[in-house]
Amino acid sequence: MGLMPIGEFARLARLTVKAVRHYDAEGLLVPASVDPHSGYRYYRAEQVRTATTIALLRGLDVPLPVVRQVLSAPDDAAVAVVLGEQRERLAAELVRREQALRTLDALRRAPERVPYAVAIADRAPVQLRGRSGRVRADALDEDTGALCRLVLRELADAGRAPLVAVFPLDLVDEFDVQVGVPSAGGETALPGGSWATTLHVGPHPQLPLAYTALLEHVRELGHRPAGPVTETYLTDPDTAGPDEMVTRVAVALDR
Repeated sequence: MGLMPIGEFARLARLTVKAVRHYDAEGLLVPASVDPHSGYRYYRAEQVRTATTIALLRGLDVPLPVVRQVLSAPDDAAVAVVLGEQRERLAAELVRREQALRTLDALRRAPERVPYAVAIADRAPVQLRGRSGRVRADALDEDTGALCRLVLRELADAGRAPLVAVFPLDLVDEFDVQVGVPSAGGETALPGGSWATTLHVGPHPQLPLAYTALLEHVRELGHRPAGPVTETYLTDPDTAGPDEMVTRVAVALDR
């Protein structure tokens, strides 16, 4: 029958026995035969191709549901579609990681206290027209960016009014973010009163530098932040490079 025990199969596929067992437990690499008495697993040489495919995809951090899609795809065209989507995901992830490294470089080069100009002033309540969405703290830039693009498509009639994103003062694992443009009769109302603001010039992943300067200035002056926090995106990402992006960061203060 051409069956081989799991150890020989793992050696042939250049995998560990533990990995082969794990793929079996996930339903990705089912043995060709299992001895009903001993429970020993046996595989065929033809299954090496499947094992190698799984190992390559998992090595790229492709999620298990997507691995199943690839293995169950009816033809090469369907596989190409799934792999194309993963290629785009990995390219975006590479950009995100490069931006994170640039942010680390900026933090390393920055003086202990980054020179941001902070202003505190009263302002009237503002209403926003847009939508809210769920955002993950560990994918803040990615999720907020996706929400902004969605709002831009929905509010094509808003012209070039800058987008405003509204965040809670304190972050949790997941939370709602409102994104919109100032508009009378909007669904989201920003409170009037005292606000502290500063401008950040540079990539969005470096915004924590601005937040630190803003909130430290507020603390030193004896004010207490009440939230919400807003980011107003003053430049168009389609025409400005990452280093040219201008973002106004603001926090509402306790009255």
